Amino acid sequence: MHHPTDFDAVLTKLRERFAASSENTLKAFEALADQLQRTPAAPEVLEALRRELHRLHGTAGSYGYHEASRLAATLELLVSTWQSDGQRDRERRAPIVRTFAGSLSSAFNDTPRRAEPGFSHRVLLVDVADDLAAPLIAEAIHRGHAVERTSSAGLGAILDQQLPQVVIASGPTLPTVPDAVPVVMLPTGGSVPEHYSRRVSLLDPSTEPSEVIEAAESMAAHTGMAGATLLVVDDDPAMLAVLRSIGAAEGMFVRALTSAERLIEALDEHRPAMLLLDAQRPGVDGVAATRLVRADRRFAELPIVLVSTSVDPEVRAAAFAAGADDFQSKPVVAVEVTRRISRLLEVRRQRQIARGIHPATSLWLPERSLRAFDEALSTAAQEGRLMTIALLRPLDPPRGLQRAAHWHRECALVAAALGVDGGRCGFVDETALGVLMPMDATATIERLESFAEAAEHEVITWRAGLVEQRAGVAPGARTLVHLAEEAWQAARDEGTLLHRWDTSDAGIAPDVIVVEDDPALADLVGYALSNRGLTHQLYRTGPDALAGLLALRVRGRPPVVLMDVDLPGLDGFSLFERLRVERPGRFRVVFISVHASEGDQLRALRAGALDYIPKPVSLRVLMAKIAVWRAQDETR
Repeated sequence: MHHPTDFDAVLTKLRERFAASSENTLKAFEALADQLQRTPAAPEVLEALRRELHRLHGTAGSYGYHEASRLAATLELLVSTWQSDGQRDRERRAPIVRTFAGSLSSAFNDTPRRAEPGFSHRVLLVDVADDLAAPLIAEAIHRGHAVERTSSAGLGAILDQQLPQVVIASGPTLPTVPDAVPVVMLPTGGSVPEHYSRRVSLLDPSTEPSEVIEAAESMAAHTGMAGATLLVVDDDPAMLAVLRSIGAAEGMFVRALTSAERLIEALDEHRPAMLLLDAQRPGVDGVAATRLVRADRRFAELPIVLVSTSVDPEVRAAAFAAGADDFQSKPVVAVEVTRRISRLLEVRRQRQIARGIHPATSLWLPERSLRAFDEALSTAAQEGRLMTIALLRPLDPPRGLQRAAHWHRECALVAAALGVDGGRCGFVDETALGVLMPMDATATIERLESFAEAAEHEVITWRAGLVEQRAGVAPGARTLVHLAEEAWQAARDEGTLLHRWDTSDAGIAPDVIVVEDDPALADLVGYALSNRGLTHQLYRTGPDALAGLLALRVRGRPPVVLMDVDLPGLDGFSLFERLRVERPGRFRVVFISVHASEGDQLRALRAGALDYIPKPVSLRVLMAKIAVWRAQDETR
């Protein structure tokens, strides 16, 4: 009779042997990609590709490589659509298969995907039907992302293995994922709970696949490693070159020290995502430096890699005994060290996100920030202490990996400096940094002025709006953040760096007002506006919109009003007539409606509407038009 451990050992060897054979599998996919490059619609090539994917789907899962199995199943669906539609993705088929092979290689080696700089996200499709999934899969893989597909029933098992960078989901309800994992929702009915709104982008299922994946990329950038720092105590050019390559791919900064003498000070200043130490540095060697770092509770979980030219087992044992997470021998092999570092960074990212912490900056993510602010504000009100909330937001949204990295770095520096004065800092949405200070607004402005002035000469320029919570009064963090947002808009419009909220800022009209009762379309437009740095406000019924528009104070250029025609309680045309009479010239109204008849359009335009846009709406066209309208206002 075989002992269970013998059976486990046999399975382990079989799994290792299967992984070793994966090189032949990857070569097969590369060969098929070459054939697709020459004959993208050849039936025999597509069938051979589908069969190879089908084989891998079943076999890889049987050997325990579940991610590779899911990746294969996902691409198999797409290839099946290619077989039935000779033109779909015709020019992109070969690149898609090559990118898939890269993701598959990482899955077999248990390392994060790494394609072109700024990409290589792990995208998970949940409950997305075949006809909707196929174009999303093609677009995502073409952009260099690893794409997997599952149902709600199988979601838990995947999340137990590894958190995705972003989820794209369909169906009537939001999938159960950790709070900090961003979700692009393509609802088919039902509703998304309100408290999820800060981490969910709600898009219409008819949205172009490129726009869905762009939204996913933007959200994933804010929960990735962009803006984090790799700190290395080493002057080896080969090691520094590898680290800078990793940093460029992830949007991270690399800082090098030649000595560990002032290591704790450097850790306190840079708050790195990982520390790499030369085990044989003169003075404080790597092992001693590791013990020193682990003795400081602030850095107890900081990933540490020791690098050494020694192959002595005692050196390795001493490194791990001191608290190192990994050991890398010199001379370094770029692929090997990249794999080690990427694995540790991904583990750290998932651990931070699960705790509601931004992985690059170690600041709180939105839901945790607002909870912490509420608790502190409530305590301060009970004790009669004054508090101030400041909201820091860039003038231009930090789209793209490098701009996101610079903004996250700026937020980390501001948070570190204000923490000395008792400030609590965390993101309050995807972009804005919220700061809660135990002092009045005047003192807070003094702390922020030098940072704001310095930012005028940096890659990212920002403005800040501030609002005080009066002693004994606790309106709540969300209310104060909203007032700080109004103050931020005043700072932007007035051209000042910092602005303290007062009653004259209340009710100032935003850049764009959305009057729309369809929540999916309203959230789609709202997300696009925020992504372009435009403030906006939403009304869902005609009477609410009328009351709000009559009360809003217009300062400067007239806001653009995106107005549906079929509104509950008061239709769009009637609402427009009321505004023409009671607030002439204060708003620029654009109708958006499924009623696209010539008569409806002429009626609106003759009455003075700026434009009439039929549904379904092209988000790209709408955003381009808004930019033109606002530019026209600036030239008047």
